[in-house]
This record gives sequence, structure tokens and C-alpha cells, in this order.
Amino acid sequence: MVFTRFPLRLVLALSLLCTAALGTPGKSLAACLPGMGSLSGSVAAGGDPLKDATVYAFNAQRSVGYMVYVVGGRYRATNLFPGDYEVTLRGVGLESTPVAVKVAAGATARADFTARRRPAPKQYAGGMAYPDAPIEPYDTIYPPGPGRDVLERTCMTCHTVQFFPFNAIRIYPGGRTPKDAEGWAITVDRMMHGSQWSLPGKPSYFDPALVTSAERAALVAYLAKHFPADAPPRLVEKPPYEVPRDERALAKAMFVEYRMLNTSEDQNRHAQQIDFDRDGNVWVTDRGLPGLVKVDPRTGERQDFPGHGGGHGLAVDLDGTVWYSGDVVRRFDPRSDLHDAYQVAGDKAPGSNTQIWDSNGNLWLSLLTTSALGMWDRKTDTVLRWEVPTPRSRPYGIVVDHKDRVWMGGYHDSGVEMFDPATGKFRHYPLTKDSPTNIRRPGADSKNMIWAATWGSPGMMKGALYRLNPETGDVMERRLGIPFTNPYCAEADEYDNIWVSTDNHLAMYDQKADGFTFYPLPTRSDIPKVTIARGGAIWFGPRNAGNFGGYGASASVLYPDMDRIETLGAYFHPQSTENRLSLFKGAAAPKVTGVYKVSPGEFQSGPPAPKAAAPVISGRTKRDDDVRRLE
Repeated sequence: MVFTRFPLRLVLALSLLCTAALGTPGKSLAACLPGMGSLSGSVAAGGDPLKDATVYAFNAQRSVGYMVYVVGGRYRATNLFPGDYEVTLRGVGLESTPVAVKVAAGATARADFTARRRPAPKQYAGGMAYPDAPIEPYDTIYPPGPGRDVLERTCMTCHTVQFFPFNAIRIYPGGRTPKDAEGWAITVDRMMHGSQWSLPGKPSYFDPALVTSAERAALVAYLAKHFPADAPPRLVEKPPYEVPRDERALAKAMFVEYRMLNTSEDQNRHAQQIDFDRDGNVWVTDRGLPGLVKVDPRTGERQDFPGHGGGHGLAVDLDGTVWYSGDVVRRFDPRSDLHDAYQVAGDKAPGSNTQIWDSNGNLWLSLLTTSALGMWDRKTDTVLRWEVPTPRSRPYGIVVDHKDRVWMGGYHDSGVEMFDPATGKFRHYPLTKDSPTNIRRPGADSKNMIWAATWGSPGMMKGALYRLNPETGDVMERRLGIPFTNPYCAEADEYDNIWVSTDNHLAMYDQKADGFTFYPLPTRSDIPKVTIARGGAIWFGPRNAGNFGGYGASASVLYPDMDRIETLGAYFHPQSTENRLSLFKGAAAPKVTGVYKVSPGEFQSGPPAPKAAAPVISGRTKRDDDVRRLE
């Protein structure tokens, strides 16, 4: 393939071996994997230091991109698929000409850049793309006062800092319906007093006891004055801060993106969650297709399964079938292109948000909108449910620890819930002193410490990582230090480093050093969840890059040390709490036949006690795009 869209400034195909010294003086690269090549080069910018420059190499034929950081005026990337690449220097306030490069197996190609400086445009806060709009400081858009105080400690625990000033209809959470004073009053009252997601008998979104009648009036007046229906969309400016830069770590790091590009103007592909099968393939929920995508990272081959998926989560079974959000849960067989839909009698609410295995081969389900915990029982092929007793817990992400206890992130209750299947009892653990605070996806390390991050917090300025010791109840807090950030999940790698996904960054917390290392992403985005593979590979989907940025869906991976790559296949590490199914030695689930399976509707009141009878089978399922979506 020949690139013709830009001037050809440099094309070098060097016969350097992949083991040649590149990038860092005295540093010898590990050998490339068989059949792969490397890329390196220098970057000059008028003698000024390059604080945020990266190099992105994109292979259009395979739709695979590689991003590495520029450190000390040099960069390097390894284990690239052979082929033609467009190599681009990126950075705020930098301009340069793209370079066409051919990468050959067993060799190192080279591309050098001389960057031109230009005035850096204003930057806005957050991890999603917006169209052109005025960018103003936080205090200009949100003038201080009693109304802002109430807004920050209630509404901003769930809504991003850009939600209120971007006064335009857009997919939640990127925009909203314009409102006048009456509309704001109705909205505030619905959040304080209306049942969650309009489900009868459920509590309101936040506790009305947190807001006095005078504070409620101040909040409504503040929203009506500063965010009226006819206000033009505005954006909050990114505060003047710099994320600490560990150049030693960045020099070793490399992102790889297996991109599923938009193919039409109305297509908006975006990835939500990633899981691995036993063969090293990566499975992705593509909420813009909507459907499931299978990626073989060793070859770059992808396969779309439209009409199956579109929700939040997924979990791959021993036999290669894929369980995913929808109904209560759905199970897809890629060999037959059929899915079974599991429902509970009398339940019309949206399905499970997250799915995860225990060591007994059972699948645990977070039922966000009904504030319930579910379990698909492998022996009886039925779904069981428990009501979570903590008001406004609304379990979002879940994790099964090394004792098979189930932990749930409290969507609106500032903590985590633990369910012990052996006793059938729940326990609530508060994490933060702020209430309410939004906890999305918890994780567990090898010592069974529970980790979680605050997605929302007062003023969106206190994004933090929390560690809970379940035996003592002690909680440790570590602030990320990024204003207006929205950390989403916390997962442990095989070295017990904790990886936090947040706006525009992956952050690694080193427990031994008690400090963070930050890895800026290849593009503006948030990350709903990371899934960690053997060897420290951090897989994720840059959701809002596709949802709002036109980037398309992507199965992305960060290799913190590109010289330690032993395989491009994705396999869980032995300590992974997402690998509990590997301990199960029992039978596979029944064959997928494309039917609805309806389980009894009553809630459990103790340890799992499924009935022996199989679920009622009712009708044939269809390929279905209509999965109700919750961000």
C-alpha cells in the first residue's frame, strides 16, 4: 500500500535488526516476536523541551495503530506488523509533516521529525470530545455561591463538570435537554423525590435529607440563572496543572490500538468492555455497532457479531460462548450465531450491568436499576436474585475475590457492598466521607484488599483511589491530583500494582512506592474499565473517543514495558479475579438454542438455593439491537 495523502518527506527501510540499540543510550531492545518489525526516530523542536509529544504509527490496511512517547528527543516502538504506516508526531502546540514508512519483519524502520511550534489552543477539561464552543474558567461558568455549593455536593457526584454548561441535546453524559426555571425545578425534585429510573418502590437518586428547603430553592435559582434554556453551549477550561511525568517509565511504554473505524456518518462505534477467551482472543462490547467484536491481537483479524451485545459488560465462558448485558443476561454462541436470553418473571427492568465468574462456574450479575444482585446458576441453568439492603447502593461493577465473596460498587452510596454466598448476608463498607459519591468498578488484589475509585465527587475535584481492608474495615485514600477527573475502575495486575482508568490517562498506583505513574492516552477519552492480561498488558476500550470523538471503537492495550512482550495473545494472569472460572472443573453450560429462558421472580433471602427445575422456555430470540443503555 502506498500513502498518497501527504508529501513524502522520508521513507527509510533499514536493515537494522530489532535487537539494535534504539531510543535510550545503552538500552538494548529485546528481540521482536517472529514476523514483527520495529520503528524508531528522533524529534527536534527548536531546542525546546517536548513535554507531551507522542508518535503515532497507523497501518491503514490492518487498521492498527501504535503510540509511543517522545523522551529526550527520541522514540521507539517494537513488535509492529509488517506493512505501510503513516507516522505522525502529536502534541499540543506542535506541527509537523506525516511520514510514510514501510516496516519489514525483523528490521527497524526510521522516521525523524522536525516540529514547528504554534500557539497552543485553549484546552477544556474532561475525557470526551465536544464541538467548538467557548471555553471559560470554572469560576466564570460556575460562579461561587450557595447554589454552587449544593450543586457540587449533590448533582456533580454523578454528572460531569461539562454536563450543565453544554446546553444541547446529546447522548448522556455528553449533553442535556435545555431547561428553563420550571424545568430545572421539576428536574431537581425528581432527583430528590422521584423513584430511580421511574421504577415503583425504589428510592430517589439522592437522599433528600441532604438538601434543606432553602438549599433546594438556592439550587433551582442557581441553575435557572446560570444555565437557562437559551444559553449557548460552553465548556469548562482545563485548569493549569501538569500530570507528573515519569520519563523513565514513558520511554518503555507502548499503546497498540486495534481500531474498528466508523464506515458511515451515522455510525458511532465505541467500545465499553473487554474480556479474553481461553485461546488468547479479545472480545469487545461495541455499543455503537451495536454488537460484539472478536479480535485476534496476534494477527489483527476482527470479526463483528452485530445484533448480539450493545450493553455494558461481557464474560466469556469455558466453551467460548459469551455472556453479555441484556434482558437479565444473554448468552451468545459465535459458532451458531444464536443467543439465549435469560429473563426473570415479572421483571421488565434493564439487564445486568456487569458479569463475573466465581470458582464454582456460576456467573454473578450486577442489576443496577433494580438495586439487586443476580447469579446464573450453572447446575440448574436459572437466574437467582437478591435485593441489596443498602438504600441507593445500585450495584454497578462487581468483582469476586479470592474467597468467592462478591463485591459491588455502590453507584450512589459512597461505598462498596459485600455479599457472602456462604451465609447469604450483605455488608456495606463506606469508603468516602463525601455523600453521595459515585463508585463504579471495584477490584481486588492478591491479598484480598478491595480497591475502588470515585467517579464522581464534590466539584469533580477529588477523584481518588481507595483501599479497603475487609478484615478491619480500614480505608486508605490516595488522591489522583487531576482536577475534574472521573476515575472509573481499579484493577490489580499480577505484580499487585493498581491500575486506575480515568479521563485521558491510565494511572498505575505502586503499593510499594506509594505513588502514581501516569500514562496519557493516545486520544481524548474516558475508559470505563481495564482488563489486565498476563505480563502486565492493560486492555481497555476508549469509550468516548468513539462515542463523541468520531474515533470508532478500539480494542486498545498498554504495554508498560514493550521489551517484555512475550506474546500478543491476551491471557489472564493467575492472580486475576476475572480468572476465577479457570478453577472450575465441572460441566459446560447447556447448548445455546436461541430461546428465552424465564426464571422464577422471587428474591432469595439467604445462600443460593436454586430450584431443581429448569427455567421456563418461551419463544425464539432474534438478533436484537434494542438493549437499553445506561452510561
